[in-house]
Amino acid sequence: MFEPTIEQRTVKNEVATVKGKSRLFKVKSTDLIPPFYLWCGLILLALFTLAPFVYLFTSSISKTEELLSGHLVPHSPTLENYYRLFTGNGAAEFIAAMKNSIIVSLGTTVFTLALAIFASYAFSKVVFPFRNSALFTVLAMQLLPSISIIAPLYVMMRNGITVAIPFTNVILLHTPPLLDTVWSLIISYTTFSLPFAIWIMTGYFQTIPKALEEAAIIDGCSRMGSLFRIIIPLAMPGIAATAIFTLLLAWDEFMFASAFTQSFASKTLPIAIREFIGKHNIDWGLMTAGGFIASLPPVLVSVFLYKYIVGGLAGGGVKE
Repeated sequence: MFEPTIEQRTVKNEVATVKGKSRLFKVKSTDLIPPFYLWCGLILLALFTLAPFVYLFTSSISKTEELLSGHLVPHSPTLENYYRLFTGNGAAEFIAAMKNSIIVSLGTTVFTLALAIFASYAFSKVVFPFRNSALFTVLAMQLLPSISIIAPLYVMMRNGITVAIPFTNVILLHTPPLLDTVWSLIISYTTFSLPFAIWIMTGYFQTIPKALEEAAIIDGCSRMGSLFRIIIPLAMPGIAATAIFTLLLAWDEFMFASAFTQSFASKTLPIAIREFIGKHNIDWGLMTAGGFIASLPPVLVSVFLYKYIVGGLAGGGVKE
């Protein structure tokens, strides 16, 4: 067989290099920027996003002396901080805070979805006066800063929630004081999670063809039956995405938890981690270990359930 000369192989390699560079810098009709710059941007974004999390982990397995000396990589990795976190003097309080965070996050998610599903169904499928205005009013509630409602909510939790018939003295329900209970956090988190959930799920419900619901009603389904048998099963990606965002929001919240809790009977993980800051010193080892443990659930949820987040926010639904 004919063997190519050195000059031919050199020319062939140069042609391949030129073609490879042209692919990296060539912009297609559907591309905004060349692939080379796109990948550079993605790599920088990944480094910028993951660097704090990686540094948190390396700090959690470092000795206090190395942390104070500013070492980015531990010279003598150790699990002592995690051992002290779960077996030390404050282990019971930290475990109680973990349980409270789980209860508050799941409770907030359940209450938010239970209310948002019915409200979103009404906004998307039921025709009534001022429907669009009411929907934009719900969105406007989401634009309010959380700090603006913390004072009235604190008074409400301190005195107990009262449900009465307007303009009468008839009281339907009066709860005991809710401060320093997980219920104060669940109710508070539901108040500012609900507008977001309604807005997201209303858009998703609107993508479900009305003909499916009408066919179910013709077959003998009531409106509530069509909601549970037709609408909710088809809207599960949107409901799942809303549930994930609500769960993460309740898990990481700090301001309301700091205002409404006084003891470890109701304190959540963000508050428990803050407790490692003493009056005269800071236990950096326990703080970094606790911070890494607290950040694991949001990271795992985002990694394993990202397809539901993307699918729910994209508003896939069922097209006609």
